[in-house]
Amino acid sequence: MADIEKLFKDLKTARDELRLQLHLASKEAEDEWDELQEAWHKFLSRSELDKSADEVGEAARELGLKLKAAYDRMKQAID
Repeated sequence: MADIEKLFKDLKTARDELRLQLHLASKEAEDEWDELQEAWHKFLSRSELDKSADEVGEAARELGLKLKAAYDRMKQAID
């Protein structure tokens, strides 16, 4: 459970930083951002379920790791 909380905090920080830099990004990055926002909301829903179901928690963790990789890719594209 602590792992998912740390992942949540790390993802929230990365998400907030990217949101501040998006005004400099291209339309392509904005489209990817929209897709990531949908995935973010799914992650939030699934991470809440982690409290009661281990397999759902694992799915949330995997989605979180995919989001982190995508955020990292976008950050590199913006920088």
